[in-house]
Amino acid sequence: MMTQTDLSHDLETAKAELLKVLIGTYNEVAKAFSQEPEYPSTPFNERERYSAALVVLAGCFDKLGARDIGRRFFELASAIADLNVGTVHALLRPERADNRRADTSQMWRARVRIILAFDALERSGLSQDAAAAQVVRKLPNIDALVGAKGKASSLQTTILGWRKALLAGRVKNFEAQELLSAGLERSSAFPPKASCVRRPIAWSASATETGSSG
Repeated sequence: MMTQTDLSHDLETAKAELLKVLIGTYNEVAKAFSQEPEYPSTPFNERERYSAALVVLAGCFDKLGARDIGRRFFELASAIADLNVGTVHALLRPERADNRRADTSQMWRARVRIILAFDALERSGLSQDAAAAQVVRKLPNIDALVGAKGKASSLQTTILGWRKALLAGRVKNFEAQELLSAGLERSSAFPPKASCVRRPIAWSASATETGSSG
């Protein structure tokens, strides 16, 4: 009959094994994303890195006895790698849109960060035009987030348009809406004209470095 001591020993052993797997997975995923750092972050090279990282995750689930889950990560890694030889797996083939193709979630998340910076500046007491103008001055690469249609307008007008569309729910992007909702809820906890205004600007700066930060 198994004693309490035996159960405690088995539990500690299981914890140690799990920790070993998790640490190994962390190290291997980090290695996958840092491999060949001299290679630029082109879509081709980034797909290679993502594929390698996903294979590591597949192995992690295999070690934990969840082979079906591991197989899914492996198939995703394989599908991403296939893109580098021109093969598009059905999993990664976009659905046919009724109108023009929507902008990526990555781009909309970056735009939301701009909106949150704008909102913080407006809460500090600036007018909408002044807040938008300051965002433009602080984030000179913001034009990378502007679509072809928006290039005909001033950047201040574009920022206000993004804000209006997001608040009205016209942007059908779940990630953007969730990020906006969480950001506005957080900023509402600060009193108007609080000293926290600088933080959203700094946070948004990373969103415009490549035009589409996550």
